[in-house]
Amino acid sequence: MRFVQVCGVAVACAVSVAHGEVLLVPDHYSTIQAAINVSVSGDIVQVQPGIYNELIDFSGKAITVTGAGSSKTTIDGTGLTGPVVRFASEEGAGSVLEGFRIGHGTGEIVSDPVFGNVLCGGGVFVRSASPTIRNCLLENNVTWGGGGMCINSGTPTISDCVFRNNVVEGHGGGLYNINIARPVIERCLFEGNTASWGSGMTCTVYSDATIIECDFVANTTYNVGGGIFIRSSSSPTVTACTFTNNLQIDNPLGSGGGICVYGSGTGGGPCYPVVTDCLFEGNTVNGDGGGMSNAYGSYTTITNCIFRENTCGRDGGGVAAVGENDPDVPSNVTVSDCLFEFNTAADRGGGFFSRRSEPSVMNCTIRENTASDGGGIYFFDSAAATMGDTQNCGNSAPQVGGNHVDLGGNTVSEECEDCAADIDGDGTVGVNDMLNLIANFGPCSGCAADVDGDGIVGVNDILIVLSAWGPCH
Repeated sequence: MRFVQVCGVAVACAVSVAHGEVLLVPDHYSTIQAAINVSVSGDIVQVQPGIYNELIDFSGKAITVTGAGSSKTTIDGTGLTGPVVRFASEEGAGSVLEGFRIGHGTGEIVSDPVFGNVLCGGGVFVRSASPTIRNCLLENNVTWGGGGMCINSGTPTISDCVFRNNVVEGHGGGLYNINIARPVIERCLFEGNTASWGSGMTCTVYSDATIIECDFVANTTYNVGGGIFIRSSSSPTVTACTFTNNLQIDNPLGSGGGICVYGSGTGGGPCYPVVTDCLFEGNTVNGDGGGMSNAYGSYTTITNCIFRENTCGRDGGGVAAVGENDPDVPSNVTVSDCLFEFNTAADRGGGFFSRRSEPSVMNCTIRENTASDGGGIYFFDSAAATMGDTQNCGNSAPQVGGNHVDLGGNTVSEECEDCAADIDGDGTVGVNDMLNLIANFGPCSGCAADVDGDGIVGVNDILIVLSAWGPCH
């Protein structure tokens, strides 16, 4: 490594580094920002283990700032004012932040369409930028919105990060997406965050995030959206994510323990999110939609998802689709190949509930759910709603309530048959069951993979699994 040291009288020495060099902190620079200030595109600012009490700004530079891992290297904003890390100079994918714990930031001013100028982005603040952020822990940030991170427009990539124990007064305890924010968020954990709306994440004002293989666990919201709150013409895609044990408290009308979609209100709508291959389990709300709530202009597509053991104080233990006639704002969700089991609603629709909307429910299994009326599914003022090829079984009576259009293939039975092909017991016969079967191929007396009970895991078991592929009927 080549260094050129330039010193003057009564001034600190500066070290200039050749293009593409590694800048070491604190070995050659006492602070991370000092290293960033002298860096050029392609440089790596390598930060050694320790706690760095400072705020940093990438200043538009295509550099990599890397720590020794979030358990060893911390950037801490205690006693300072602003976001801990700032991207606000049109940074692109070449601006990389990785391997840090980031905490105790206070954020930067963002114009919220309802609340005006508020502080957002305590840990990381992104404005009109698209950096790469990976392997970071964003925790213990307290601000108005986006405790862990705020993306105020831009298309950053965020992967393998943890958003934990952030607290906000407003939106997005973990992450706040606003004003055409379209991040790609992969393999991230949102855990123990608190907010008034969207305790894990909020997407609002044309913010179409791509959310893949993320976990939303034990977050607490005071109003709606324990995991994610979606509103104001935002249509994110949510794929292969889990929403478990999220909680809505305080507001008796609060909804959407896992996800709340709200199409109307300031900023307008509607919203067209797509939710695929997700698990909603053990979420609780005071109002509608223990697992998921879709309200007033929400046209969500829900495919191959599991809603299990969710609880609500009103309607729709698993999912609620809520609309109004005046003004005409239905929530015509499309639900297919989903499993609803062991959900509870205090009023109507233990598994699924529709009010003044025209949802489509196709090829689903609705089993062993509980409600005061419509233990499996309830259609209130939703006569044009459709249901087809759906099994209702073992739900509290009456299992199906209200008027709807029967497309055929629906069944209602007092008891549910066991589904032997569901080897792993997740409610769906799929790839995991086939892998389990292959792993136990051969003599296997009494094991779950012996689907036909002949003492051998073989071709017949494979055929049974293949014939039962999909939601467990």
